[in-house]
Amino acid sequence: MFRIAIVEDRPNDAERLQVALSQYAQDKQIEISCTVWESAEAFLDQYKHQYEIIFMDIRLPGMDGMRAARHLREMDHTVLLVFLTTLAQYAVEGYEVEAIDYIIKPITYASLRLKMPRLLRRCSVDDQEIIIQNTEQSIKLRPSELMYVEIFDHHMQFMTQNGVIRSSGTLKEVEDALPENFFRVNNQTIVNLRFVKNVDKENVILEDREFSLSRRRRKGFLEALCSRYNDSLPAGKKTAFTVTGKEEEFSQADCIISDAKLLQQKAAEAALQ
Repeated sequence: MFRIAIVEDRPNDAERLQVALSQYAQDKQIEISCTVWESAEAFLDQYKHQYEIIFMDIRLPGMDGMRAARHLREMDHTVLLVFLTTLAQYAVEGYEVEAIDYIIKPITYASLRLKMPRLLRRCSVDDQEIIIQNTEQSIKLRPSELMYVEIFDHHMQFMTQNGVIRSSGTLKEVEDALPENFFRVNNQTIVNLRFVKNVDKENVILEDREFSLSRRRRKGFLEALCSRYNDSLPAGKKTAFTVTGKEEEFSQADCIISDAKLLQQKAAEAALQ
């Protein structure tokens, strides 16, 4: 199932988009779950990386779509963001907050149908379910819900957005089963790049945890993080992001690792350069 948020204060526009998404799901025989939020503030207050795609009106009352998108990127720099707007000129600003696309209102099924294949392909690449076996049952888990995996003496902890799943095995087996947006930062830990908030010289910082970054894995980790970030931008748009530490440059990805700024500050400054 693809989980979609619609942040739209006009009930008619939100319903029109819901109907179009429902028709698309029926035509393509896929499952789509939609949640509508009438204000950006309410949406951001509950946001916990639970959606694959976010459709957001640019002209929202109170906190507008652009301000909301900036706050969203401080929490999640890879979720797919699509702006809803009445004028294409407003959508140009979306590059600043890494919006992948925009749709002109009033929304029609024809316009949505053109956008959805690319969006769903991006979602599907990283979210094939994995199966975790514990002592009681087999549990299916979407990788997008998994924040990190730790192992201690063959006892593994899968930390998800809904709690901990305990299992046994080897980290290598888990590493092989997970998609490319996961990276092994040391001998005991695999992290989901989507949840990385900051990086310093020795550590990787997630929302509520800090893990040591192996010296021999540092370069590969930064390249993977950079590649993951650049993949979330619209086609043809590549920029820079920052981590705390020594200035380094990597040929594998179009990015610069510079000094003393937070990871989430990357897009706004780079877009103006």
